[in-house]
Amino acid sequence: MTKDAKFRYLSKLEQMAEELYQRGDSFSHDDAWEKLRSYIWGYGEAGKTIKLVSSEDIQRAIDRAHQRVYGESRVSRIERLKPMGDGCEEPDWDAFDAPTYERKPGKAED
Repeated sequence: MTKDAKFRYLSKLEQMAEELYQRGDSFSHDDAWEKLRSYIWGYGEAGKTIKLVSSEDIQRAIDRAHQRVYGESRVSRIERLKPMGDGCEEPDWDAFDAPTYERKPGKAED
């Protein structure tokens, strides 16, 4: 395989990833987005199967597309959009040990 084939392959992958990001993201998307994401995944796997590109090559192309569409790196965006905590904390049930009238300051004095 030539460097030209690799360049064309990665350019096409980057173009498809950019189109995907313009259509939505993993939080907000439709069925067409899901279909395109699956197609891109298969395209990437095909490139790796024929040893034209590596996983790192693919990730760099996707990262460039993400940067152009969202104006920030994938890692930065993931961190920015990540909910506080890891989502598996238990509620603080101790807060409910006191009677209701004690949990609402100012209400018991009426």
